[in-house]
Amino acid sequence: MLGVAGLIALAPVLWGLSTSLKPTNKILKYPPELIPADPSLEHYVQIFQSGILRFFLNSVVISGATVLLCLALGSLAAYALSRFRFAGDKVMLYIILVTMSIPIVALLVPTYTFFAKIGLLNSHLGLILLYSVYNLPITVWIMKDFFSSIPSEMEKAAMIDGYTRLQAMRKVLLPLSAPGLIAAGLFILTFAWNDFEVALIMTHSNFARTLPVAIYNYLGFFGREWGPLMASSMVAITPIIVLFVFFQKYFISGLTSGSTKG
Repeated sequence: MLGVAGLIALAPVLWGLSTSLKPTNKILKYPPELIPADPSLEHYVQIFQSGILRFFLNSVVISGATVLLCLALGSLAAYALSRFRFAGDKVMLYIILVTMSIPIVALLVPTYTFFAKIGLLNSHLGLILLYSVYNLPITVWIMKDFFSSIPSEMEKAAMIDGYTRLQAMRKVLLPLSAPGLIAAGLFILTFAWNDFEVALIMTHSNFARTLPVAIYNYLGFFGREWGPLMASSMVAITPIIVLFVFFQKYFISGLTSGSTKG
């Protein structure tokens, strides 16, 4: 049963890969071929000649910076919420939870106006800040539960040995929290890498546009360029698939370990 479900889930990806390897004159052939009789890389050559590498690098820079910023700020906030008790700490957690329910698209009009005034439109920094703000709540929630599952005596022992609280967190807690960091990082990366609406609206040139926007360009005005469209889609999904396969066990343990204590 799991094999059938996996095959159904993979079917669009396999068909997209097949289409990307077919010559243009064979894409609409009937009956269709799952395995191309004469595979070709012409569509991959075409998209790289058209400059898709720039969009790919933009996605790498923006997604990578978003992950690092979210994990840095989110870990600090999560540590404070898991280790300190202060008036309104529970309320703050619920406020963070509520912000997760607000779709980022609903905030684009005021955000666009604000970014236009401060000069952050069509910039890497603008997208990094937007993605980071939107993903901070989920980072805080994941890391807060994970920190709560680690006995506080461990960093107290480190502080007795002469570490400051920040040093104890960085050298003791964070290494133990690696699965949680990876789980949160993959969530953030997936959102920033796959986002289309924000990147399309907040940028107006190829300087800062990301890979999903480049894929949209192959839809065409009068028709679909199926070969380049599928080839660029394969280029976009391959890094995410590779990362999930490589970090799968850490991702699962990161999601489950943080739920042992709340």
